Amino acid sequence: MDNITNLVNSIIGGLKGLLISAAGLLIIAQIVIGGTGFDVIGNITALLDGFIGSGASLVSVIAGIIVLGLLSD
Repeated sequence: MDNITNLVNSIIGGLKGLLISAAGLLIIAQIVIGGTGFDVIGNITALLDGFIGSGASLVSVIAGIIVLGLLSD
C-alpha cells in the first residue's frame, strides 16, 4: 500500500512541477511576444483579485493561503 501511495505522490509532484514550469514559460512568452493564446497574467490577476480584492472575504483569504501552501515545495 505504501508503494502505491508513493507512486501517486510522485506522479502528482511531477505534474505539479510541470504545470508550474509551463505557467512560468507562458508568462515569459506573454511578456516577450504579446499574445500567446492564453492570458496567463490576466488569469493570475483575476485569481489574486478574488482572494484579496474588493469582493474578498475571510474564506477567500483562507483559500489563498491553501493555494500558496500547495504551490510551495
